[in-house]
This record gives sequence, structure tokens and C-alpha cells, in this order.
Amino acid sequence: MIVAVGLVVVLAGLVSALFISPDYDQLPEASTAQTPAVMGGGTASAISPAGLGQTVAFNRGEMMVARPMKNAPPLKPFIAKEVQLSEAHWQGLEAIPLSSEIKKKLKLPAKLEGLLIDEVSLNAALSGLLAADILMVVNATRVKSLDDLLEVSKRVQARRSVAMTVYRKGVQKIFVMSAEDNLGYAQVETAPMILPGEIMPHPYRGPCTRCHTVGTTGHMVPDPDGIILPPPPISVDAPRPHQDRGPCKACHVMITN
Repeated sequence: MIVAVGLVVVLAGLVSALFISPDYDQLPEASTAQTPAVMGGGTASAISPAGLGQTVAFNRGEMMVARPMKNAPPLKPFIAKEVQLSEAHWQGLEAIPLSSEIKKKLKLPAKLEGLLIDEVSLNAALSGLLAADILMVVNATRVKSLDDLLEVSKRVQARRSVAMTVYRKGVQKIFVMSAEDNLGYAQVETAPMILPGEIMPHPYRGPCTRCHTVGTTGHMVPDPDGIILPPPPISVDAPRPHQDRGPCKACHVMITN
């Protein structure tokens, strides 16, 4: 009789194990527990005891929950092999791709091809070019992309001047950009580096890595312009230490000699 009762208890335990799901909320946390990152579902990984610094992952229905490893090596900046160029600089000219989005915003012809000049200074400004001009031709060569501008600038880099055709308010105009010694060639850049996991800064334009490097080394932290030093005390009869920024006593302790 006792043997029969024991068998019944064992069978009941086996049946319970088959139908009762484990309580995932009671699983051990990793020693560096952070907010879990949600990934796609899949086969559950082995669960490491807390404090060992291993990745903790398990299958929660259709979702995989993972926690970072303790003392994991820092991520290296990720640069896509075919990352697109974002802007070019040449003799004070800054140019960016003329996308369909920009054409709509600036109410430009849909079939217009070229580069948007969004900033001018130095020799580019002296030549007569203006911000909002659309650069179409350089040295009799059509320019439709930043790669085109880079290539044509390399061909004329030893010259001291070059003719440039731009579209301005419905009219094509020709200007001559000159340099004292030589023009050199355009310098190109990609979009600024963004932090891993950063929210998309603009409407969807494809994967972020198409234009941006992903990493943590692209900007100084803190930004030098964001550093505020406490103003030192100054004498009431001292000359202004910088350009007029309002009454000195608004920021400085005034000392009477």
C-alpha cells in the first residue's frame, strides 16, 4: 500500500513538471543587471548564476531577453563599408546632396540635378557664389553627387581658378572661383557619429549606418562650448574683460579698490 501511494506521488510530480511553466521572473539576475534589451525570439540560451558576469538570456514566449556581460570590452566605432558621403568642403564652399526631400522643402524642380551649396566663405564667397545655389557644373563637367565633385576637384587641384555653373532662382549663372596658390581638392565627410541606440534624429531615410558611423568617440564630452566657468571677481573700474555681454555685475563680483 505504501509503495502504491509513493508511485502516485511521483507520477503527480512528473505531470506537474510537464504542464507548469517555470517562473522566469524568479531567475537570477546578472551581476551587472541593466534594463534588458529585447531581441528576436529563438532557442533559449543557458542561464548563468548571478555574479559570474556571463550573458543571461532565456526564451520568454516569442521574445529573447539578454543582459550585458560584466566588464565587456567597449564597442568599437562601426563604419559601414559603403557609407554615403554627407557633405564636401572646397575653398569655403560647403555642398550637400540634393535629395528629393530637399527639393520639396526648397520648392526646386523635381528634375534638377546637382549639389546644394548650403554655406559659403573665403574664396567661394569672393567668387559670387551664394548659399542656396545649386552647383551643377564644374570645369565643364556635370556634378550630380559628392563623388563627382571630389573627382573633378582632383583634376583641377593644381589650377588657380575654375568655372562653376549654378542654378539660382530659375536661372543658370557662371562664376569663377579663384585661389591664391592652387585650388586643392574637395574634402568630404560622412554624417556625424551617433551613439549606439540613439533615437533616429530625422524621418526614416534607411538604416542609420548608411550615413552615420555608430560609436562613442565622435564628439568631445562635454562639448567645449558647453563648459561654463565661474566668472572671476573684477574691479569696478576695470575695463571690460570681453565684448559687451550686459552689465558686468550680472556675472561678476565687483570689487572696490
